[in-house]
Amino acid sequence: MQSNTERANDLPSIHKCRDLWDKYKMPENIRAHTLSVARFADAVAAHLVAQGIAVDKELVNRGALLHDIAKLRGIQGGKDVHHTDEGAAILGEEGWGGRLANVVRYHGTEDFSFALPIEDQIVNYADRRVVHDRIVSLEERLADLSKRYPGALKIIDEKRPLYVEFEERYHLQQLIFDDE
Repeated sequence: MQSNTERANDLPSIHKCRDLWDKYKMPENIRAHTLSVARFADAVAAHLVAQGIAVDKELVNRGALLHDIAKLRGIQGGKDVHHTDEGAAILGEEGWGGRLANVVRYHGTEDFSFALPIEDQIVNYADRRVVHDRIVSLEERLADLSKRYPGALKIIDEKRPLYVEFEERYHLQQLIFDDE
């Protein structure tokens, strides 16, 4: 097994992530959202590590920084273009397939599962805690998603208990208040 230092060398630097934002024309509002998701994902990862859970914190951070790398493609491409799959493809093309690409691929609400590696779960959950660039409660974020994506209401309702269980399992309900 690789150490975290060796694993970090397999990941793009934070500077390279920002270069990719430029290359793939990530809009400013999505960059602000991404930074908030990364900040919250970093806090969740640290919280889990403090509980003795093994987490690749660098993978969580880079996955969060790149989770919406293809959001513009998804918006421009319509309902048949999934920014999660497009983002994973971009990372594969850029030489960061494998684990990092999978974190990006599985950050959609419909993909949340306890069968995913913990890093994927953290980034997915963190994205469910950020409205635009504000860290909010899970319920506020799910209500926001329900309003903005009424076609996804069934999926949101199906996954809601899993997100609640994730919060309870790792004592994350108050993390927003403890961290602010």
